[in-house]
Amino acid sequence: MCYRRSLLNKHILYLTFDNKVDNILPFQREVSLTTFCEGVLFVVSPGFEQEKEEFCRILREQLSGNPLLTVGEAIIHNPVYLRNMADDIAPCSLYTVTSINWATARLRDDELTLVKVL
Repeated sequence: MCYRRSLLNKHILYLTFDNKVDNILPFQREVSLTTFCEGVLFVVSPGFEQEKEEFCRILREQLSGNPLLTVGEAIIHNPVYLRNMADDIAPCSLYTVTSINWATARLRDDELTLVKVL
């Protein structure tokens, strides 16, 4: 999961009823109302929606330019992501890149699949 400038492995994101970040804790067990998200989840401001095409273009460039860069690392350094980082004050949106090869933490077959979760 990418939140602000951090890349968090196996964490649970807790949201308030009005979609604000409440807490992020290491995963220990599923709790009620847990929704599992496949891929690399990232938390952004709602304005990200207008820039998601540019985000995808830059993400592809980042990954093709550096064969050692993981998808999560590329996300937290992507200028579109940085402009649209969520905070714990305003409502957020959730997206995930689902096409991950977990052996390399890179795109599977160079396919970028971006899904809006919330």
